[in-house]
Amino acid sequence: MNIPAQLLPHKHIRFCESLIGLAGCIRQLLDKPRTVDDLYSILNSSNSVWLYKPSFEQVVSAVVVLFAIGQIAETDNNKLHLVEKPLNKLSSFEIQTG
Repeated sequence: MNIPAQLLPHKHIRFCESLIGLAGCIRQLLDKPRTVDDLYSILNSSNSVWLYKPSFEQVVSAVVVLFAIGQIAETDNNKLHLVEKPLNKLSSFEIQTG
């Protein structure tokens, strides 16, 4: 199956099988820094909260989606963590009055 068909859920791909759904679940699992292998193991464990058992390729693709939209970053020891965005950041398009 190709990436555009897997990215979003539709009549042939359930939400739990879509990369967007999987990316959301991975984002929830990053309450502390983890490796991709850790995430794969958690998602494929018998007591996983995710209904579908994704392949390693799907986990990596979902991680790439999270990188692409700026939700996660890599630590110095090759673990993934959530990016914290500062509150009240001024827009670069803010009109200056003077």
